[in-house]
Amino acid sequence: MPHLTALSLSTALAYALLAYAYQRLSPVASRRALLCVWVLHLLALLQGLFAEPPRFGFGPALSVTVWLVLTVYALESQLYPQLRVRWGLAGLGTVAMLLAMAFPGQPYPGLRSPWLPLHWALGIACYGLIAAAVVHAWLMQRTEKAMRQGQT
Repeated sequence: MPHLTALSLSTALAYALLAYAYQRLSPVASRRALLCVWVLHLLALLQGLFAEPPRFGFGPALSVTVWLVLTVYALESQLYPQLRVRWGLAGLGTVAMLLAMAFPGQPYPGLRSPWLPLHWALGIACYGLIAAAVVHAWLMQRTEKAMRQGQT
């Protein structure tokens, strides 16, 4: 299967290992590991973006959305170190990468407009930011609840 690349499979495996080992890693080590996997995910997305013919579908769209959520989480965790859900996001990354490999989308050999990929990218970015807002709201609610109960 041409869409089952070694990079995508290694990214899914790295996410799964990070989700499995989250309790054994220090916060600094897990942040660094998540950053490395985030870069792998980006490389897998870029590999799919520049594939010939270009493809678009559910799997790649979900993968980009999860990558955007991880990006926002990485930025927020610098401002709010209390936000600790790296294992959950790593699990989500695993699922997204596996779905992107299973459902690579339809090939589009002859695009009718050169603006179509930009349209896709902006649409996916919107969904990614909405998903990031939902994750952010959940994290803030969880953190506030922990603070009210005296746990930090």
